[in-house]
Amino acid sequence: MNEDETILEYLKHLPERLREEREAREAERQRHFVVAVPEQKTVPGPEESNESEADQQAEKAWYQRISGATWLFICGIAFYLFTRLVAIEKFPIYFFSDEAIQTLAMKDLIVNGFRTPTGQFLPLYFSNGGQFNLSLSVYLQGLIAWLPNSVAATRGIAALATVVFPLSVGLALRDFFKIRLWWLAPFVISALPAWFLHSRTAFETCLGASMYALFLYFYLRYRNNSRTNLIWAVLFGALAFYAYAPLQLVVVLTAAVLLAIDWRYHFESWPSVGKGVLALVFVALPYVAFRLKHPQELTNHLYLLRSYWLEPLSPLSKIGGFVKRYLLGLDPSYWFISNQNDLVRHQMKGYAPMGVWTLPFIIAGVVMACRKVKRENWRVILAALLAAPTGAALVEPTITRLMVTVVPLSYLACLGIDALIKWLEKHFAWRRGAGLIAAGMLGMAGLWMTGDALRNGPVWFDDYGLYGMQWGGEELFNAIKIWHSANPEKEIILSPSWANATDLIARFYLSDPLPVKLDTIQAWGLYYQPPLGENKLFVMTPEEFAWMRESPKFTDWRVVHEVLTPAKTSGFYFVTLRYADNVEAVFEQEFLDRKVPATDSIELFGQTVTAKHSQLDIGTIKQAFDGGELSLIRGFEANPLEIKLEFPEPVKVSKVTVLVGAPPTQLEVVVTTPKGELITRSIEVGGSDVVRPVTVMFDPPTEAKVINLAVSNIGEPEPAHVHVWEVSIE
Repeated sequence: MNEDETILEYLKHLPERLREEREAREAERQRHFVVAVPEQKTVPGPEESNESEADQQAEKAWYQRISGATWLFICGIAFYLFTRLVAIEKFPIYFFSDEAIQTLAMKDLIVNGFRTPTGQFLPLYFSNGGQFNLSLSVYLQGLIAWLPNSVAATRGIAALATVVFPLSVGLALRDFFKIRLWWLAPFVISALPAWFLHSRTAFETCLGASMYALFLYFYLRYRNNSRTNLIWAVLFGALAFYAYAPLQLVVVLTAAVLLAIDWRYHFESWPSVGKGVLALVFVALPYVAFRLKHPQELTNHLYLLRSYWLEPLSPLSKIGGFVKRYLLGLDPSYWFISNQNDLVRHQMKGYAPMGVWTLPFIIAGVVMACRKVKRENWRVILAALLAAPTGAALVEPTITRLMVTVVPLSYLACLGIDALIKWLEKHFAWRRGAGLIAAGMLGMAGLWMTGDALRNGPVWFDDYGLYGMQWGGEELFNAIKIWHSANPEKEIILSPSWANATDLIARFYLSDPLPVKLDTIQAWGLYYQPPLGENKLFVMTPEEFAWMRESPKFTDWRVVHEVLTPAKTSGFYFVTLRYADNVEAVFEQEFLDRKVPATDSIELFGQTVTAKHSQLDIGTIKQAFDGGELSLIRGFEANPLEIKLEFPEPVKVSKVTVLVGAPPTQLEVVVTTPKGELITRSIEVGGSDVVRPVTVMFDPPTEAKVINLAVSNIGEPEPAHVHVWEVSIE
């Protein structure tokens, strides 16, 4: 590959080069049949010497014309892929719902004729957990959608896509930073713990960061007098923007900074700028159309992530919160010290996210970048570093949201390593082998980390449940398949409480229709659901099993199978049981007790108001009147969820608004005036993909001594969970 060639150009001209090589070999074969005639020896001139060297180079096989550095780079890429793909289904030990949905969403799209359930053709975004945040990662799964569902395939295609990260960094270091040890890039990136863990999953975070790396690479090509590459920079910037939601702000800010610092260069060539603008319009139009169709989606996304931007804070407080979180994303103690800032399933136990060994090299890289800030290539990396934490700063920073920061940090680490080895070459006799020694050390570090993860990773943490590793996956569902095949007449009831969105994981492993019912044993302890006996098999977590054993409502329980965790403790129990005798009367009394309204007091209109309401299982009644949209209350079982407000002094009411969830909803408000008159207003709204306000008006405003609110999930019988995010009375 020539240094001036991009990856795409190299692949484009590859067939032509192979044809030229075949012709050269044929010409060489023909020369063997020509009788050699002795010629008088002459001293070749400079031009003849150059032509002779060129002929000799052309006569070499294609692999002989590849430089040693390029071969080392190819070995590094192969090493990177090996450490990503080896036993990829075994580590990480969980298979998360956010991974399963990638394949399921793509297969559902194909089955539905490339349309969503609402009829949209080739959607820009796919829904996941109530928010539209999946895009490129789903379409990537189309490459393996023809295969049966498997963890190796789902993760493997995602891991393969990340190879463009070390590939682009290495080529950029060679072509634009002109360092001799550019080929070390894949070895360096292979040994980064946080990237190692997440690039072996199907999470969209590493895919987005990889697209961002390509965005930087093609911008560097554009900035180094290859102006046609601006279109490619825009394209890969857009792919990064769509691939992962936290990258949207990062990409926009990076582009804005690069536009500002390279302003003069951009407008030296209006044709290239014009093409870039057209490309930007082309890639932005789908997002504009999406936002017009879903105007509340950004707010809904921030709400689901519990962003402080939606809290009733002053603008100054919000800016302060952003700066605090932004600085955390650049905090060396986060990146270079093993810590517990992230959930355990996002940690490599004992490893810092970037690896503590990178710290001196990154410091050296930052110092050099600051000294060379007037050079365009170095400015690009600094701009990327400063922009990278901004997306995570909108909510709470986590390693997944900060993963894009690994891209500029990797550049700086490689530049720092090269600078150190240059210094060594000036002072030590063994300088010629310094690069190979560095590659060997990095390779050993990568192999050690890979082996440690595969060997010890399954027992790094002992919490295998919902708030820990969410382990289960293949081991659990293989056991369910075996049990179902042997006992097809039995109903299997699988607990969903061990992982997020267990229904998606079950679909991935068991396919549709599901041969199991998702429910917990607590549901049978809350409501009387006969018959209960050998015909039902409950798959319980250890916590549920302990609860069941203590409950007087069940008897004759029997464990027929256990699924053991990697630590050889019980992860799941397969249990049969029956109700205790005469237990029905206990259920009836408990049901009557739950019908009794709860009573509390809240502050409204400067008064202490008595609030009587249906029983709740999430939140308190005060949270429904706190003025914030992030707090949630949920009815325990009542449908409608009723709230009765009794005011010491009458208040004037003109409007009542309730923030509700997705189901079709009815809101009924009954106002009792000081004279005892009843005034009723009600409204019904259809289903929705987002949290939305439902409002009833009182025109003219009405004096109220008592206000009764009833929020119903239309068409849903009791028991039902009615969700309310906020109640506003004006």
